[in-house]
Amino acid sequence: MYKRLLAVTLTSLLTLNPNMASAEPVSVIYSYQGNSGVNLGKIVGGPLSINAFSDQRNEPQTQDIQRPGNEPIVLTDLAPHALVQSAIASAIERSGASLGEPGSPLALDGKLIEMKVQDTESGLEVLIRCELTLRNQGRNAWQSVVFSRTMLEGKDVATAISQGLDKLVAELFRDDYFLMELGVL
Repeated sequence: MYKRLLAVTLTSLLTLNPNMASAEPVSVIYSYQGNSGVNLGKIVGGPLSINAFSDQRNEPQTQDIQRPGNEPIVLTDLAPHALVQSAIASAIERSGASLGEPGSPLALDGKLIEMKVQDTESGLEVLIRCELTLRNQGRNAWQSVVFSRTMLEGKDVATAISQGLDKLVAELFRDDYFLMELGVL
């Protein structure tokens, strides 16, 4: 009975996501550990809430990450857009900010536009592109596309994606207009 139930469950999962049979499963547990060089403890108009990010990529399965020339990568812990949201939230908290509840007057929205891993001769290249919008009292205070491209020697996909997230966060904290709208510059 157990084997039959397992077979039915696996068949159902593969029917729902046919790429799962051929995709490479990867676990990425990410928490920002760097130093942003910015103190967000005194955000004006805060606390800042980070709304759920959306996935605007043209992917049939939201768990997949493109890997041109190879089978796609399937994140096993969080969908790519949720992973990017989590990375930005952890970086903002690590920089001293207290995160607010959803619906706060100061909110960050995000859309994942692109995420892919490309094999190179010496390792991996990760590309992440995300559109971010800071809303203050219902108005768009700041909007930009934050971009990250990183190269990693070796083939550890989880490490390559983590480095891509590190660079994405670093690019966000280099944006003076974003920091001015938060009142920290």
